[in-house]
Amino acid sequence: MTEIGEISVRKRRSRQEIQRLVAEFETSGLRRSGFCQKHHLALGTLQRGLRRRRREAQGQSEGKRLVEVKMAGMQCNGSGAGTCTLAVVLAEGRRIEVGRDFDAETLARLIRTLEEI
Repeated sequence: MTEIGEISVRKRRSRQEIQRLVAEFETSGLRRSGFCQKHHLALGTLQRGLRRRRREAQGQSEGKRLVEVKMAGMQCNGSGAGTCTLAVVLAEGRRIEVGRDFDAETLARLIRTLEEI
């Protein structure tokens, strides 16, 4: 007869348990792989927990986040032609302005380019 090996079933851990393990890892002094072996934890689970903890420490939620936008009113020139612009003022005084009849595709290309930087 042959011996049948044990089948290990992965345990799904709660978010609270992962947070506890991440906090324990940070004070353990162990390497990631050693800590994971000791606690029967997948390395990817620990890495995701560490990433989530860093984001939360920086005040960011998982994925993209919303930012408050202050509307300062429409900015129109004095010519009476009704050429108002929408301006987005970025850090260090950088601005993106679009007029009433802006080309949406050009703006989309600009945004894609800026996101790659």
